[in-house]
Amino acid sequence: MKHDVSRFPVLTPESARGAPSAGPVRFSVTDAPDRERPGIYRDFFGRSVMGIDVEPMRDATFDADVVLQSLPGLQLFSGHVYGSRNRRTPELLADGRDEFTLFVNLGGPYLISQCDRELLLADGEATLVSTADPCSFMHHPPGGVLALRFPRLQLTPLASGLEDCCLRPIRRDTVALQLLTRYVQVGWEERTIASGDVQRLFVTHVGDLMAHALGATRDGEHMAQRRGLSAARLHALKQDIGQRLDQADLSVGELARRHGCTPRLVQRLFEADGSTFTEYVLDQRLARAHDMLADPRRSADKISTAAFDCGFGDVSYFNRVFRRRYGAAPSDLRAQARRDAFPGGRRDN
Repeated sequence: MKHDVSRFPVLTPESARGAPSAGPVRFSVTDAPDRERPGIYRDFFGRSVMGIDVEPMRDATFDADVVLQSLPGLQLFSGHVYGSRNRRTPELLADGRDEFTLFVNLGGPYLISQCDRELLLADGEATLVSTADPCSFMHHPPGGVLALRFPRLQLTPLASGLEDCCLRPIRRDTVALQLLTRYVQVGWEERTIASGDVQRLFVTHVGDLMAHALGATRDGEHMAQRRGLSAARLHALKQDIGQRLDQADLSVGELARRHGCTPRLVQRLFEADGSTFTEYVLDQRLARAHDMLADPRRSADKISTAAFDCGFGDVSYFNRVFRRRYGAAPSDLRAQARRDAFPGGRRDN
């Protein structure tokens, strides 16, 4: 899971001790001297934020560059940490944390142990760990990981036998796991989890998907299908559409084929969201065309160029639906953009 980490605020000792941030924060030791990195990570981030101790591995380079977000009832952690043994020791259990953490291995051999058992996760695999019991983690480069930490009381009603799920591998081709990682990525990249109401909905959906990947209870299975799985599928479908708006032949059948489901399921997901596939694609194409035509930097582009770049194969149809949506012709918006680009009234053509 890749992030443009430069856009996230840097985590400081003061912010770590304060109230949870409204958005993701970044912590990195990459710029510190090699010999100081494990201590910085252990004293500042490991013990206070994650509740773990950190021991550097002999003859190995330690590095950590992670993004953290705390939401009501969920802590998200993504990035890379390698070259150390990270342990939740019996002494640290006194902090009273009683949570479950789902670790998704994003790259590099990942050795996790708990209760005299150990598991080596391959790329893309995941497993559950209890913070109420001693455990340890050792990751080798590139050390990519996504961790989702839920309070025990919040997750228990959704999944059966959680203790038995600990250190049980979840295959990388598990549909719920794939949807879960994709859903979290969409939430971060599109900054869709900034407001309180959306945060609570996001946490609910992530919990549903996590429980489904682990093996939900009968009631939890029903809720996961109704809430989390549907929401994650719809997010994935919308993201796919956004990447292919310029394709005039974008169809519900082709979209369903790429996502391994039926066209009717795609249609039902959009209907449950208060729209249809066709209406949603048209809305997105019109919005993108509006942005292009209103951009003074593109004032020299022809209207037909904007129409074709947004997947409209017929310029006359584009003009009609654009006027119907925005109450103005594309040429009116383009003229305003040119006036903004050349406030003195001069232009080359």
